[in-house]
Amino acid sequence: MGIFKNLFGGDKPKEKSEINSSKFKAIDKTDYTSLEELIEQHAGLSFEKQMNFGDVIGSSAWELDMGKGNIIFGDMDFPIQIIGSLSFNDSSWMWGWANAKSGMPENLLVQSNQLKEIGLKKNIKELTDGHFNVAEGFEHKIGMMACDLFNCKSYYCANYGQGTLVVTIDDDKIPEVDKNRLEKVLTNFPQLISAIDLNHKNTFKNYLIDRVFELNISENKIEGMKNGKVLTAEFDDLNRLKSLNGKL
Repeated sequence: MGIFKNLFGGDKPKEKSEINSSKFKAIDKTDYTSLEELIEQHAGLSFEKQMNFGDVIGSSAWELDMGKGNIIFGDMDFPIQIIGSLSFNDSSWMWGWANAKSGMPENLLVQSNQLKEIGLKKNIKELTDGHFNVAEGFEHKIGMMACDLFNCKSYYCANYGQGTLVVTIDDDKIPEVDKNRLEKVLTNFPQLISAIDLNHKNTFKNYLIDRVFELNISENKIEGMKNGKVLTAEFDDLNRLKSLNGKL
């Protein structure tokens, strides 16, 4: 497939002196006006965080200690914030702040309530509606968004049979993303967009911003430069990724 063409190869890398660094500049994330834009701003780095978390917990099953506010994998426990839950029965989402009958401790709903406040401030209906039907993969989009928005180390979708509880996790046992390992972008981004329905171009741009790249953006191409190395992504007219390669 074209998406993987020249993923690690291609032309001989240019010497550092050959790169026209003047066309690259640091840019900030734009203001968001919708939930989808908010998700696109945070999905890239969160997916990479998720890979790190997977290395830590391996194949261990999860347990929840609501009293302590922890999720447990084997002999490791991690503090959580409860974001919301997905019901398998009717594919509906309920925010933690809206689930009054569950008796969730208020101290575990801080981030969920903060998302509601963002929704009120920015007039984003999905963040202020307590309960609504959603498409497949919504729980992972919300987990990714919350994880990076609140600068957490990971999120987790805890499948309890009838549904999935989405939590964020922040603990020093989970390693930080190494933002100098540029090759991770080449492997992680194609995996992300093959698993989750996202605007490829917007998500890639924000992923590079989170990884502190300087950017050169044109209509169908984004180039990112860091430490004298360049990544290039090309997109079609629907903003879908056509190719991704790096001169590393």
